[in-house]
Order: sequence, then structure tokens, then C-alpha cells
Amino acid sequence: MQFVKYHGLGNTFLIGLASRLPENPSKLAQTLCGAQTGLGADGLIFGISCGDEDIETQMVLFNADGSRAEISGNGIRCLAHELFSQNGFIGPLLILTDAGVREIKFIEGNSDEALIEVNMGQVTFGPKIEFAHLGIVNDFDIPQIGTVDVGNPHIVLQVRDISLVDIGVLGSTVESAWNDDGINVHAMEVISRDEISILTWERGVGVTEACGSGAIASSASAYQWGLVGENVTVSMAGGEAHVSYHKEGFLLKGSSVRMNSHEVSISG
Repeated sequence: MQFVKYHGLGNTFLIGLASRLPENPSKLAQTLCGAQTGLGADGLIFGISCGDEDIETQMVLFNADGSRAEISGNGIRCLAHELFSQNGFIGPLLILTDAGVREIKFIEGNSDEALIEVNMGQVTFGPKIEFAHLGIVNDFDIPQIGTVDVGNPHIVLQVRDISLVDIGVLGSTVESAWNDDGINVHAMEVISRDEISILTWERGVGVTEACGSGAIASSASAYQWGLVGENVTVSMAGGEAHVSYHKEGFLLKGSSVRMNSHEVSISG
């Protein structure tokens, strides 16, 4: 089976297209995503047939630790990039995820690198939590905390100076105090009314260069708190994404880069 490696702002994924899932995809994700045992990636994405002529494919995502995730904003752009490359960049595309159907548009680019926009839909805020629930003291100078569901769960912690944050320490501490399903953790500094900066700890992965759904969660939180407007640039270690709020939902625009491809012998 062919797997194509992509990155969305440094967030790496292996993409495989098939009619159905192979045997034990969770174990396969652990093996292939491991730097020592496989190709190295933050996640493994299958695009599989779903039997609906209006939907291009079903996205099934596994984190590097083998856990299944509902959606990834960077991952779905990478999957769409591979699909656009195969269909001659005809779109938009509808992709079914565990969080629902998402519409993806090709903006510009080619098979090697493309700018792609995905409608991530509406978000849900809550539940409300306090510092004591997270097992941390407020020594990071955190004015506000919020939880957001973008189809997958996030916690956003506003900080005054992101350069002082060790996201590995903060993220692992916060997630370990959460429930067994885990949660994505983001430290966010508001730079201006139209720019924020975030650091990310992803459940099932750890520290990552970027997080597309985290860019949505952080922008939505900042918007709800009255700190930014409807159009926001999100700066991450791996680059910039652009988030805009419309009545139909939050739009996420960012780059996708094709890295290499590999033939892997698997069963199922």
C-alpha cells in the first residue's frame, strides 16, 4: 500500500487511500509513525470509500500512539491535497470525518505545495473549569482558561508571554489531569486584534509544530473573550494559518506540502 507523507505547517501525516481499513490500523499507526520503527509522523490518515457519491472519501485518523482521533485541521488539508492532486484540482471536496462532513477548497498551488481552506464548522464552548482542576498553579500568568469542542476537544490557556511557557511541561500536566480520553492543550498569547501565537501539546502525540483544529479553538476562544476580531492570523512553530469566522462556521486556511511516498506491505 502506498503512503504519502505530507506536512501541514510542520504537522506531519502519512496518507493512505484504500477501499477499506487494513487489519489493526491502530497498531499500524504506532509502527509507521514511530521514528525508530517506521517512517515518522504525527499521525496516520486513511482515505477510505464511504459509499456516498457526494462525499469524496472518509477520513480515518490515528495519532502516533495508535489512538483514533475525530479530526485534524492540518491532517484534513493534507488528505485533501492528495485527493486534489489525483483529480486535477477539481473542487470543492466533501470529506466525512468522525466529527462530521467538512468542505475543503483548493486555493492555489500544485501537487508539491498547496494553499487549502477547510470549513471546520461551528464550535462548542465549555465545560467551565478552574485552575485547581488542572493540577497546576498559576505561575504561568494565565488570565483565562477555556475549553472548546471543534469536533475534537481542546483547552486554551491565555498567557501574557508565550516565550516563558514550556508547553511540554504545561501540556502534559494539564492533559494528565483530564479524563481518560485526553485533550489537546494550547498556550495562547494575543499579539494584536488580528494575530495570536500558540504552542501546542496534542493528545496522543505530544508537542507538535502546529495544530489546525487548535488554531480554530484558540481563535474562537480569543474571539469569545473579545480579544480579537473575525479574521485572525495564528502563528505557530511550523508557520502561520489563517482563521476567519463566518455564519456557516470557522474557516481554516493554510499550506500543505508533499514530502515523499513509500510502499508498505501490510495485511488486510
